[in-house]
Amino acid sequence: MRKFFTILLVIVTTIMFSACSDNIEMPKSSSKEGVAPYALTASDTYLLKSLGLEKDTNIVSFKAPKTAKSLKVNVYTLQDDDTWSVIGGGQIFLGSDANANDSLEGTFAMILKDDYAVDFNINTTATISYKTDILDVDDEILASSKVYLTEFQKIEINKEIPVAMMIYNDSSSIKSFAMEDFFSPSRFEEMYLVQAVTLTFTDENT
Repeated sequence: MRKFFTILLVIVTTIMFSACSDNIEMPKSSSKEGVAPYALTASDTYLLKSLGLEKDTNIVSFKAPKTAKSLKVNVYTLQDDDTWSVIGGGQIFLGSDANANDSLEGTFAMILKDDYAVDFNINTTATISYKTDILDVDDEILASSKVYLTEFQKIEINKEIPVAMMIYNDSSSIKSFAMEDFFSPSRFEEMYLVQAVTLTFTDENT
C-alpha cells in the first residue's frame, strides 16, 4: 500500500522570456515537431557514467508546433485513491513580444535524487531550473523501476505527454510498466510509491 507523508509543494516561478534572444546558441532539439529521447553522443554517455548519473538522468528533446505558446512541466506522486497529485513543476512562455515564426524547441533534462526529489532544467534560448522538495518515506524501498520516454511522440496542444515514471516498492517484487500506464493509474495499485513527470505544450501565452 502506498504511504505518503509530509510533502511540500515546490514554489513554482513562472518565467516569461523572448524566444529571440541574441547571442545564445540553440540546443539540439527534435528534427521534427514532437518530443523524443535526446540522442547522447559517446562523450555525453561517458560523462554521465563518470558522474554516476547514467541511470538517474533523463533527457528529452522537443520541437513544438507554432501554435504552442508555453511548456508546462508537472511532477506527480500517485495517491492511495489512484489519482495523481502535483508535487512540483514549472512553466515557460514564449512571451507576448515573440515573433510569429518563433517556436518552443530545445531540451528537457531531469535528475532523480536519492531523497526522491526531482531536479530539472528546460533549455531553450535560456536555461531555467526547478526542483521539487524531498519526500518522506517511512518504509524501506526494496525494489525500483524507472521508465523513460523511448520513442518519438507527436505533440498535441494542451495534452500531457509522460516522459518519466519512477516506481518503488517495499517488497522485493515489482511489475513491468509502460509509459502509457500513466493514463491508467490503477495499474500501480500494489506499488508503494509512484512518481511521474509530464510535459504539456499549451496555447496559453500568459
